[in-house]
Amino acid sequence: MSVVKKAKRVGSVSKDATWKKLGFLPAFKEGKVGEAKKYRALCIHCQKCQSNTSIDRLIIHRKSCTKYREDLTEELGAKLEVDAPESMKTELSTDASDPAVTPSNIEFSTTSLLDKLLDEDESSGRNPETTLVSYLTDLDQLVVPPSDANRLQKDLIKAETEYLEAKSDYFTKMNEIAELKRTVTMLEAKKTQLEIAKLRAECE
Repeated sequence: MSVVKKAKRVGSVSKDATWKKLGFLPAFKEGKVGEAKKYRALCIHCQKCQSNTSIDRLIIHRKSCTKYREDLTEELGAKLEVDAPESMKTELSTDASDPAVTPSNIEFSTTSLLDKLLDEDESSGRNPETTLVSYLTDLDQLVVPPSDANRLQKDLIKAETEYLEAKSDYFTKMNEIAELKRTVTMLEAKKTQLEIAKLRAECE
């Protein structure tokens, strides 16, 4: 389902509630002398104000906010530490064969935590609207994953290289054609000179 359709369905949720759900607070920025204060959305994670307060833009910022991912990772660690049984904690602390934490693991963990938190929030009955939950669960579709971005970058470089090679071949061919035209012109000039010499000889 497109983001536009979802935005229409969220109309029954107040703006403040929607912003809070996405992790933003209303903020005002002082304008120039004589100008009214400018309405902004303040990210509670990175403390940056967003001048574009549309839901689509706020969701895109939420996905790309590095501090947001760090906070989710910390929250995941805290929840796992609290919820895990004591025996499991001992195994986790003593098992040296566990893989090391990598950026890909953090990415997977934060996404899983987000889904889990949304499920808990929906089942708690605090917010009967499910459209906002749909917004958050579709975050991964709004921003191109790093792997896809790298692939697209490589494809772009490859296409540009092929274009420049074709352009170089084109100018090479044009140069060859110009050389042939020059040779033909010189031959025609020589032929004309020979014809002139022949006519003069006949006149004598």
